[in-house]
Amino acid sequence: MDKKYSPRMRVYYWLILTFIVLFSFTAVASSMFALDRLGLIPKLSLSTLISLLAVAMVSISLMSYFLGQRILAPMVKLSKASKEVAKGNYNITVSDSSKLEEVQTTFRNFNAMVKQLDSVSTLSSDFVANVSHEFKTPLTAIEGYATLLQDETLPEDERAEYVEKILYNTHRLTSLVGNILTLSKIESAQLAPQYTDFRLDEQIRQAVVMLETQWGSKGISFDAVLESVQINSCESLLVHVWTNLLSNAIKFSANDSVIDLRLKSQKECVIFTVRDHGCGMDEEVQTHIFDKFYQADTSHKAEGNGLGLSMVKHIVELLEGVIEVESAPNQGTTFRVILPK
Repeated sequence: MDKKYSPRMRVYYWLILTFIVLFSFTAVASSMFALDRLGLIPKLSLSTLISLLAVAMVSISLMSYFLGQRILAPMVKLSKASKEVAKGNYNITVSDSSKLEEVQTTFRNFNAMVKQLDSVSTLSSDFVANVSHEFKTPLTAIEGYATLLQDETLPEDERAEYVEKILYNTHRLTSLVGNILTLSKIESAQLAPQYTDFRLDEQIRQAVVMLETQWGSKGISFDAVLESVQINSCESLLVHVWTNLLSNAIKFSANDSVIDLRLKSQKECVIFTVRDHGCGMDEEVQTHIFDKFYQADTSHKAEGNGLGLSMVKHIVELLEGVIEVESAPNQGTTFRVILPK
């Protein structure tokens, strides 16, 4: 047998082959004996019977050998590929000319698994790199302003400004950690929604009030038409959805502009839309808008960490809802959330 097979594999192979040959030999001999006793075959000499059995045994052995090769060779190839994957090499695929559907299916499933593992590995590496960067930026700012505050001759107005900067970057870190923890729990299915009945329109109004500092400083107003809606859902998770969508709309709205809010109740679901009249986005940006750490507009990068919309999408889907986005450059952006009642 080829040296590419391990000793254990060769032992298994020959044991299986021996079993097949012995079983086939016994079956042929028993069949010939039974036919002879029934007089269905002419009387044959002992030497002739032995010759026939020998030919049958050789034929069966050859057939078993080639059949075993067709089955064993792909499995050896799969075993070697599995060892490479175990070492962290995901740039590997397996293929075989075998016409056995089971072998082809196994190879396809293996290749799909390796592709998924490669994707997960890449995402994990990117996540660590992005988290490190997002932590480094505010920490560097805090360190810099704290160093400046050590100057005893610093004017009081500058001192107050630096303290405000430190508090702002501390808030950014707190928000980042909170978003990462929430998103991690959702993705790992560790966060089970707690369903209760509550007024959705009231919750959205409360979210607007919570963000008054943000929209008030920009002179933004709201055109809100919110139907009175009672819903059975997870109140604590939906708070994150509304605050993130509203913060996003405020961030990309110009000063003294208007944000449109709509809440409609239908037979089986409720539909909430938030529309800003800001810069909008093209189709490429819309494709990645829910990706973790994705920030298309660098001019607003300091105002977020790229986790908000990703978390929103995960929460909405966890609550068996759907989130949609419509936008065009210089035409504003509309987010639509559809939730079951």
